[in-house]
Parts: sequence; C-alpha cells; structure tokens
Amino acid sequence: MRLFRKLIPWIVIALSLAVIIYLPDIGPERYTDFATMFRHERSRQANAGYSVAICRNGSVIYQESFGHDGSGQPLAKDTPMYLGPSSEILSGALLYSLALQKSLSLDDDIRMYLPELPVSKIRNIKIDPEAKAPPADQGEAITLRQLASHSLNLSDQALKHFGSRISGLEAGEFDPEKYLKSRFQPGTTVRSRLTYRILGIVMENAEGMSFDELLQSRLLIPMEMHGTTARPDSLQGVATGSGLFFGLSFPYDSTVPYIAAPADGIVSTSEDIAKFLSYITAPPKRGIKTLPPSSVAGLYQPLLPGGDTGFGWRILTKEGDRLVFQGGSVEGFSSRMVIWPERNAAIAILSAQGGFVQSNIVLPLLTSAAEKMLFTGSSPRLFPISRILFIIGISLTVYVISLLLQTATALSWTKTLRDRRETSRRDTFQNLVLLRTFAGLALRAAFLISAPLLLGQLIGKPLVYHDLLAVEPGGSTLFIIAMLAGIMRNAARMLWFVHLERG
Repeated sequence: MRLFRKLIPWIVIALSLAVIIYLPDIGPERYTDFATMFRHERSRQANAGYSVAICRNGSVIYQESFGHDGSGQPLAKDTPMYLGPSSEILSGALLYSLALQKSLSLDDDIRMYLPELPVSKIRNIKIDPEAKAPPADQGEAITLRQLASHSLNLSDQALKHFGSRISGLEAGEFDPEKYLKSRFQPGTTVRSRLTYRILGIVMENAEGMSFDELLQSRLLIPMEMHGTTARPDSLQGVATGSGLFFGLSFPYDSTVPYIAAPADGIVSTSEDIAKFLSYITAPPKRGIKTLPPSSVAGLYQPLLPGGDTGFGWRILTKEGDRLVFQGGSVEGFSSRMVIWPERNAAIAILSAQGGFVQSNIVLPLLTSAAEKMLFTGSSPRLFPISRILFIIGISLTVYVISLLLQTATALSWTKTLRDRRETSRRDTFQNLVLLRTFAGLALRAAFLISAPLLLGQLIGKPLVYHDLLAVEPGGSTLFIIAMLAGIMRNAARMLWFVHLERG
C-alpha cells in the first residue's frame, strides 16, 4: 500500500502524458497557404494572438491578425504593440539616416556626444579600423560603429544610469548548441540591451531633439507610419500584453520606460512595419530624402569587417543566402522580423504575448515555416509546443502537490523512522535518512538562491527573480514553489524529529 501511494504521482503524470500525446491533432499535415498555417498554429503553439505581415517585391502579399491581446480584445493590423528588441531596426535606421546626413559620424568617439560615459568600464572585443585616434591622455577610442555593431562588452553595473527595471530579451538564431558553444568561447561579445539606449541619447545630443521627435520627423511621418511611436502614451488602443503559464495566457500590464525606447520600447503595428519592410527590401524609385532608396541596402550590411550586425539587424549567411533578422520579447510582448535581401522579401510577426518560449522558439519556427511556404509553396506543420508545455505544467503541479502532502504527513514520517530505529540495533539507517533529508534541504536552498546567477552567466547579464518571472512566468513560478515546498517538507521532518527526540 505504501509503495502504491508513492507511485500515485508517477501514475498521474504517465496518464496525462499518454492522453496529451495520443490526443488527435486536428489540422492538415502540410500547409499550402498562410492563413491556414497561422490560424492553426496559434493554438498549437500556445500563443494568445499575433499579427502577421509578409512582403515581396515591394508589396504586402499577406496580412492578417489572429487571436487577442491580454485583455481579450481582438488584434487587428492597426493594433499597436511593443516591438521589444525589434525596436532596434527602427532605431538603427534612424542612426543610419543621421550618418547619411552627416549629423554624426559612425567613426566618432562616443565621448563627443557623451563626455561623462565611463569608457574605462567598456571592453573592446573588435577594433574599428576606421576609428579616429583620440588624444593620448584619453585612452582608446570607443566609436559609435563599435557600439552599434554590438562589438563591445558593456558593464550593467558601470552603466546603470542607462538601465531600468524592465529590459528586453533578444532572440537569436534557434540553435541552442551553437549558442552554448559561442557563448563560452574566449572573446565572445554579449549583446547588451544597453547598446541602443546609449545610442538613443547620442542621437538626441547630436541633433538637440528628443529621440521620438527624431524618429517621427525622419522616418515615421515620411513613411506614413502613423501607428508607430517611442511614446506609447501618445497612442490610443495600445494592446495589453500577456504572459504564458504552461499553455495558459494571462494579462500582463507593460510600461517600458522612455530611456529603453530605442532598444525595447517602440510601439508599432503590423501595418506600419509592413510599410517599412517593403521600403527597405524593394526600395521605390522615389523614396524619402532622409533614407534614400539608393542607400537602404546599407541597413543590413555588417558594420565591421567580418561582423554579423548591421543597423539594428542581425546577419546570418546560410548556404550562400543571407537571412537578416531581429526579434525578442519585452514584458507581455514578442516579435520577429526577417528579411531576405536577395529575394526582396520579408516577414514580420508581432505578438501580444511575451516570454522566452514565444520569442526564442515559437516565432522563429513560424517564420521558418513561412519562409518555406514563400519560396517552395508549402510547409509541414510544426511540432505542437503547447502539448509539451501542458505536460511540463501537469508534471510540476503533481510534484508540488506531492511535496505538500508529504509536508502534511511529516509527523507520521518521523514516527515511522523512529519506530524502525527501535527495531534495529544500529542507527545507521536513521542517520543516512536524516543526512539525505538535510542534504535535500540544503541543495534546494542553494538552487533557489543560485538560479538567477547561473542563468545570468548563461545569457551574459545579471539577473534577479523579477527578470526570470518576466521572461518565463510559468516555469519560474513553479520552480520557486517546488523549491520552497521541498524545503518546507524537509524542514518539517527535521523539526518533528528534533521535537520527538527531546520528548
């Protein structure tokens, strides 16, 4: 009977696993049109809602919205949503525009615009060959080009003046093995979310105007992107973000501070982004003066020789074809922008749901499937992430409930242990059990304390639990509860043992 009770949680998990795995997956095995794919995959990938725009040869060939935002409002092509790290593509275009108009030079030392910047705390990874040498007493030059190309390691502590509680999570290529190998190689640069925050202030100081005013006057108004702004409070109808709790979404009230706008806080619509992507992938004969059609290709060229970063864009070469992308998440929102310059094509997905799973896994999978459909005519259906999330959620919930029940029966457990000691001639078994109980308590406490530190080392920036809860609320919440429940169970058993021993 005792063995059966121990097996109950595993039986529940096994049954849940069987039900979810063998539940019929309604929908086509292969997609041949965008509407069917995005409609079916939204629920299969546990996404609350997103807006999609696909451009080719200067025209929008597909545009549609699916689902709702965190408040339950249906999404539309003109629904403003936070771009998160994709804000950099507009900030980068603004920086490029200012460079073309000679308002600043990418080879200028950053101290020309920010004299107070503690450059001694910034570590050079790649040297800019075009940099102008500063006076000998000022140390090594730190150029705008180096900063914009993410070739500097920035210290969050030294540059905390540019930081804030809310920060985006940039999503790279969906290749965990490649990321882990590159992350721990000597001389690897960590892409900091402070980069475009600093560049935003540089642009303001260079022109004597606010970042939003510069963005409006040079890009947004000329391109008629009226649903885009760096000041979301100036727009009506901005979507409510949402978080993901193992396949279930919940509202997430997001307010990105203005200082973070150039990096994570620009708000836009899929309709506006489609205009921008159409312009830069297939420039018209007569464009806007601040970003001439003849120059737009410079947006997605490497800023440094051999680099992988353009003006806000990340550049990847696959089989001789360039894949230029940007994306990520900020509290309650995620996005993914991909362009294929040689094919004059682009896709944008803006989602009213944030989190690591959506920005780093789901949206890259969706854009990859859309790429297959765009260039080959069809795509196989994707792996259902929602089922994996439900399985993990059920497993962790059963585990936590099991721990809480064991905590409630800690007195019975302790009496059973003492009874076994009385029937045995030695205390060896009892001591081993107590040692295991104490070790379990200590290890769980260590995991609980070190989790943000270890994950911070993995992604290359300091983290606290607020960051983990913002990035992946479901996993972080159940991890905290599971660790605390395990600590409470073991502590209860130890305390009951001490109490009974003292009589």
